[in-house]
Amino acid sequence: MSGTRLAIRRVIATILVITGILLCMNTIFAHNYSNDWNLGVILPAIMGLFCFAFSVFLFSKKEHLIRNRTARRIFTAAVIFCLLVFVTVEAMIIIDPYIHGSDDAGYVDTVIVLGCGIWPDGRPTLALAMRLDKTLDYYRENPHVTIIVSGGQGVNEPFPEAAAMKDYLVKKGVPEDKIIVEDKSTSTRENFEFSRKLMNIPDGETRKIIFVTNDFHILRSRILAKRFGFDAYAIAAHTPEVVLINSYLREFFAFIKSMLVDY
Repeated sequence: MSGTRLAIRRVIATILVITGILLCMNTIFAHNYSNDWNLGVILPAIMGLFCFAFSVFLFSKKEHLIRNRTARRIFTAAVIFCLLVFVTVEAMIIIDPYIHGSDDAGYVDTVIVLGCGIWPDGRPTLALAMRLDKTLDYYRENPHVTIIVSGGQGVNEPFPEAAAMKDYLVKKGVPEDKIIVEDKSTSTRENFEFSRKLMNIPDGETRKIIFVTNDFHILRSRILAKRFGFDAYAIAAHTPEVVLINSYLREFFAFIKSMLVDY
C-alpha cells in the first residue's frame, strides 16, 4: 500500500476514534438524563464501539481489509447503499415537521397528545412536558377542542403516562371534561389505534385531527395516523438537546420497523 493511502487510512482511523469517544460520551449524558438503558440511550455507544473496532483494523492492517477485489466492491457498494438509505430517511424525518404542521389543518375537534415517558415520581419527562406545553398553547387559542392524552404504563413508571399528562394539563387550567384519557397504548401505533376507538369513529370514515409530539417523531406518527384513518396534522415540540442525537438515531430504526410491521 502506498504511503499516501496509508496516511489517509490513519487520518480516517483517528477521526473514528474521536467519533467513538463522542458517541460513548453521548450515551453517558443521555443515561444520566433518563436513568434508563433503552435502545435510544445505548445506540450511540454501540456505534462508538464499532468506530473503535474499525479504527483498530485501520491502524493495524497495512494491506486491504478485504483482499478479493470483487468482494471489496460489493462491500463498498453495500456500505454506500446503507448510508444513502440512512441519510434519506433522516432527511425526511428532519423536514417533515416543516411541511405538515397544524397551520394547514384548519378547524379540528380533537387533539391527540402522544405519551413519552414519566419519571418514577410521576412527573412528565422534559420531552413530554414540552409536548404538553405545546398542547396548552394550542388549546388556549382553540378552547373548543377535545384533548386525548395517550400513553400506557411503562416498566419503570408508577402509573400510566396518560394519567400524568391529564394531571399536568388540569393543573395548567384545562377543564377535566375537555380531556379524554387513553391509558393502554404502549407504542405510537397503539396511540392512534386506541384513540380512534375512544372517538367512536365509524369504520372507513376519515377524521381530521391534530397530534402533538416531538419533532423527530412527526414523520412516523403522521404515517401511522393515516393508516388508522386520520387526516393528521402535527404540532412539533422541540427535542431536549441532551437526547437529540439519541432520538434521531433511534427514530431511524423505529421508522423502518413501523413501515414494515405496524399495520
